[in-house]
This record gives sequence, C-alpha cells and structure tokens, in this order.
Amino acid sequence: MKYLTIIILSLSIQSCAQDCENVYFTENDKTWFSNYNIGDKLIFKSQKNDLDTIFITNKVLKEPNGNCKTFVSGGFDREFARIDYKIKKDSLKIIEDYFIQINANEKKKDASPVIRLLNLEFSSFNNILPKTKQSELKTEWKNVYTFNKNNCPYSNLNGKFGLTEFEWDKEFGLISYTNEKGEKWTLIKKE
Repeated sequence: MKYLTIIILSLSIQSCAQDCENVYFTENDKTWFSNYNIGDKLIFKSQKNDLDTIFITNKVLKEPNGNCKTFVSGGFDREFARIDYKIKKDSLKIIEDYFIQINANEKKKDASPVIRLLNLEFSSFNNILPKTKQSELKTEWKNVYTFNKNNCPYSNLNGKFGLTEFEWDKEFGLISYTNEKGEKWTLIKKE
C-alpha cells in the first residue's frame, strides 16, 4: 500500500510539472473531414447498376483545451475529428463503422488520416499517403488518393466484403471503390 501511495504521488507531481501544448489542425488537415456532415447521404452506383448508400451518422470534433493526460498524450492536447457511417450494401445489409478519424500532429506539418471502408483500412501510423492523381472518372476529382491492399495494412475488418481498392478525393471525399470481382461503385450523388 505504501508503494502504491508513492507511485500515485509521483505521477501527480509529474503531471503537474509537465506543460500541456495545444496542437491544431492545419487548413490542409481540415479538408479530410470538412466535406461531410451528419445526415449526408452518398449514393454509389456500379457498372452492374447495383446501388449502395452511405449515411453519415456521427461527426465528432474535439478542440484542444489544454488538458493533457501525461501517459496518453505525452504533453500534447491534439485537435481531433471522427466521422461514423452506415452503409446499405447489397440492398439489405447495414454495416456501421467509423469512416475517417484524424488527430492533429505536433511532429508533422500535415496530419494523415485513418480511413476505413468495409474491409480495408488505411492507417497513417504504418504507411505514407500515396501520391495524388487526376481521376479518370470525373475531371473535377483532381487530388485522388488510391488506397488498396498494398497500402492498407488492415483488411478483412468487419468480415469479408471483398474490397480491393477505394479512391478518396481530398475535396470530395470517397469517390469510388472496387471489389475483388472487378465491380466498381462510383459516387453519383451526395444529398
């Protein structure tokens, strides 16, 4: 019991002594999540005329307030954003998950997101963002990142949905995804 008291006292002294630095998003960071709001509906259509609908169900934004928890944040209170979604897949299945989450990063000029779509997840902790390209689908999609099994270390999340790739435009968000059978869904409308 004496050792526990000493440990708790040491931790509280350490946490009081450590400064807390607020870390904010850059304007570039904000483009990852500013294009989606609660209630948005994204409609995708495949070349086989299959329709999928993604519903944005939650958006959490946390601004720094100077409260650092020493062991969790290491002295940094980071701005944070997270967007959750439901997808109506194959006309009946409803899958719920998070879509994108991002923390402001004190070591990098721009933060990288964690993006998850069905069974593929890109995580900036393990990978560098791929280079952007112009989309072949629409000319206004100019800054498109392609995420696939080569740069998405986590796959088969929430079961096997067979996605092999998805494309994300920095300004427009998710624009397309492809399954292992070659069926490709493209964004046709955002409501």
